[in-house]
Amino acid sequence: MRSLVNVPPLPGTRLVVFLLAFSSFACLLGQFYGLWTMRMFGMCGLPPATALLVFLAWRHRHDAPGLNNPHTWIVQGATGGVLAAFAYDLYRLPYVLHGEPLFKMFPRFGELLLGATQPRWLVHSVGWTYHFSNGAALGIMFLAGVSVFRRPWLFWGPVLWALFIEGMLLLTPYAAFFGLALNGRFVFLTASAHLIFGLTLGGFCRWRLAR
Repeated sequence: MRSLVNVPPLPGTRLVVFLLAFSSFACLLGQFYGLWTMRMFGMCGLPPATALLVFLAWRHRHDAPGLNNPHTWIVQGATGGVLAAFAYDLYRLPYVLHGEPLFKMFPRFGELLLGATQPRWLVHSVGWTYHFSNGAALGIMFLAGVSVFRRPWLFWGPVLWALFIEGMLLLTPYAAFFGLALNGRFVFLTASAHLIFGLTLGGFCRWRLAR
């Protein structure tokens, strides 16, 4: 049986984990604003950030479980975020099947990361992987941030977090960059999908971490 050590994280660890997870979004935001290309950041920024997150999770794997443990923020946050991303996509799938272009940006992600349009199977694989990395990043960022509070909202907190992220996304050139019509229908579909994401992440956090 492994020993559990109740060692508080070093000062600044939450911020470090939050920023390392945010690098997944920084990859795309830099492309929007001409700071760097997704290909460059995907090659030089994301791999070391991901490796550091894996190292921090491994380094704290024997600490006492709970919201004071970086292993919890990273592993549980990433797991909940990926599951929430699946729920987010399943909610949007019927609209996609009826012609809504809600998945059109995923192959574009792959093209930008690869710097190529072929082969299409690789473009789609990389694009979808990047999409789910964003879901994992949102889960990690949420747990790293909310764990600073003594009694964090583990269910409604993710809902507010997901809707906040959606609001911030609408302030970026996201829709114009991918050729999406920024109208009432688009706002409803993307906001309601983020609501599903938040409810799923909240349910997971409540189930796994409420105790």
